[in-house]
Amino acid sequence: MAIDNMSWHWEDTEKLYRETHEIEGELLHEQQLEIALMASNHIGLFLQWVFEKGFEGEDTNAEDVERVRTGELLGVFYFLQHCDGKLWHSDISEELHPFVQSYYEESDDYLKDYCNACLSDDAPLYGVISGRESYEKLREKMDAAYSRFIEKE
Repeated sequence: MAIDNMSWHWEDTEKLYRETHEIEGELLHEQQLEIALMASNHIGLFLQWVFEKGFEGEDTNAEDVERVRTGELLGVFYFLQHCDGKLWHSDISEELHPFVQSYYEESDDYLKDYCNACLSDDAPLYGVISGRESYEKLREKMDAAYSRFIEKE
């Protein structure tokens, strides 16, 4: 089973997008891409942290993982281009699986950190595509969560 999947967030994101932009009827390709980015933003930021820390899985695209590390490519674009909208355990090294399970899958700790770092008080969960500044704030929170996890081990 996937750790996370863009499709799990698509309906809520599309509804918000349509309401925000007052859109009825069929969506243009560009609008669908924007919805995909918003529905995947939180997943892409997590994957970006995973890559920066060197915890990518064996089946990842090494060239683009390096582009994510250097900031040339956002994690969300890597996620959409290479992961087909699904985050699998195979995208992440086995060494990190216990942390991912605890922080991302079994609790809402990651989502809380994401919301605190990336969303303003009035921003809806699926209403943003984060930039570098938001990621920097989130990275601090994720680093702290990982440090706490390691200390417990």
